[in-house]
Amino acid sequence: MFESQIRGLIVIFLILAIIPLIIFSSVSFLNYKIPILANQYNNALTVEIRDKDTDKGIYFTPPGTTANQLLQAADIDVKTKTDFMIKDAMKLTVNSDLANKVLFTEIDNIRRLALGKTIDLNRATKDDLLLIPGIGEVTAQNILKLRSRKVRFKNIEELTEIKGIKKKKLAKLKQYVHL
Repeated sequence: MFESQIRGLIVIFLILAIIPLIIFSSVSFLNYKIPILANQYNNALTVEIRDKDTDKGIYFTPPGTTANQLLQAADIDVKTKTDFMIKDAMKLTVNSDLANKVLFTEIDNIRRLALGKTIDLNRATKDDLLLIPGIGEVTAQNILKLRSRKVRFKNIEELTEIKGIKKKKLAKLKQYVHL
């Protein structure tokens, strides 16, 4: 009886050893293609699509995708007059009442930060700046004063002219802002 139990365990272990080998070898024969709207691409572009007043959602698409390709993949039955390449953090507004049915702008700063994108320091409002970790009321106001005095920032390092922003804090801010 003890010998039959040992033989049974050996059979079970052999089967358990063979199953991963079968799975591993069968996966290499599958043709796996990442769908166009997946966020598994390296450097995936983030695009918001709106239909007049309705949010259609946030989409992730590979670099090199055109507006018409994205709209088709998103099941939106509208085409642009002149097709154009999608840029990161772009917002497409679909309006079939207009001659050019698709208008493009940028995603607003609240969504940009939520999606891990940077905001333009030269166009940020006080409310936008307050969304950035490490910036409070006083620092936001000082950034706006410095920007109005300089007209526009030429590089992000100019923020060190503000009291309380040293190299360490500037390094943290760089992940949230761009020029």
